[in-house]
Amino acid sequence: MEENKKNMSEDLLPVSPENKTLGGVSNFAIWFSCSMVTTVMLTGMYFIPEVSFGKAITLILIGSLVGIIPLILIGAIGQKTGLVTMVAARATFGNRGANLPSIMNALIYIGWQWAQAALGGLALNYISVQLTGFNSPAVFTIITEVVVIVVALFAIKGISLWEKIAAICIALIMAIVVIKAFAVTGMNHIIDLEPKPVEGYSSMYIFDIVVASALSWVAMSADYNRNCKSLKGTIVGTGAGYTMGTLFSMGAGALMVCMVLVTGSAASYDPSELFGQIGFGIPGAIVIFMSIISANVMCMYSSTMSVIQIFPKLNYTKTALVIGVICILGALFSGILSAFLDFVNLIAVVFMPIFAIMIADFFVLKKQCVHVDSVVYPEENKKYHYANGINWVAVIVFIVCAIICYLLSYVWPIPTGATIPTFFLTFFLYIILMKGMKIR
Repeated sequence: MEENKKNMSEDLLPVSPENKTLGGVSNFAIWFSCSMVTTVMLTGMYFIPEVSFGKAITLILIGSLVGIIPLILIGAIGQKTGLVTMVAARATFGNRGANLPSIMNALIYIGWQWAQAALGGLALNYISVQLTGFNSPAVFTIITEVVVIVVALFAIKGISLWEKIAAICIALIMAIVVIKAFAVTGMNHIIDLEPKPVEGYSSMYIFDIVVASALSWVAMSADYNRNCKSLKGTIVGTGAGYTMGTLFSMGAGALMVCMVLVTGSAASYDPSELFGQIGFGIPGAIVIFMSIISANVMCMYSSTMSVIQIFPKLNYTKTALVIGVICILGALFSGILSAFLDFVNLIAVVFMPIFAIMIADFFVLKKQCVHVDSVVYPEENKKYHYANGINWVAVIVFIVCAIICYLLSYVWPIPTGATIPTFFLTFFLYIILMKGMKIR
């Protein structure tokens, strides 16, 4: 075991109870800040004028409360085992089978960074144009992702510090925006604004997007909650932080669109321009930039850990640097911003079955009892070896249910949205097959 430990990145090892550093407040700040990211705000912007402001807020609240359930449960797995999400997945998918969700997790979070780094670059560029006249979104996109890399290199300590600073800054500026909506625009005008469906988004579709948005963060839940000192800190910090941040962020996006529409003007769906339309151009750009850094450092850490899970001998710092360069190139040349909502739904299609399986396995089949050494050192402990290192039941159920979720989302869309029905289908199908085949 000592020899294997020498050949393995220390970041893959479980965090022992005495080395856990996150309290409930710090955990709250992490999840509040990550959910205050501009892409979440952008999602809320798209809800108006499809539905009224009041209905948008209701759907955001209910969708977030549903979406945090898997977020908290995966976080609890991390808190109990001390393992990052994709290493913990070995207990379910097998030590080799876990490479499948790890690859998908790394690729999707790299893609997520492309979208967000591009938005961060636009925000810095807006500030530059307003103050100096210098205009170069590409340059500022690179600067945005370089800052992400620097913060991410300090791992959990750097991320925790940045999230606290960002949470305070973002909350203060957005609170001023809300105050202006009450005092100047008038909330009665905003509430009375009639919905004018353009894209044909139904209430259930919007609800499904909100749930999918929460699911997009599930893969990193154990990554951070493994550092949480108590299960209570995991549940309260993650649940309250994410719900309040999402309600505040998506709600602010919807609110700002309403503030423009009540004046009779056409609202921009570029966050930087929208802030300018309501008189908060530079402060809004600061919010966008800080929120992008908050989310991208979390994505950077989780995508790096996923790669290291596949190649345990890799060094965290060097791997993060390589991924950072890839993210810079992707942000400069990808067109992901033009299909952002489809990207959010794609994340739900891929992620949701994975974590439905992990939750079913850990909480129902294994009854919250995992032999951590067998997970970390599979060469010496074969407990979760399954069939040549792969739990084929988990892999097949994942593939089948991901295909079903895709079909119900894009080919034969159902009124309820595909996310929740497919979650329960995956959850129960996995349990039935595992028990029926007597696999443990």
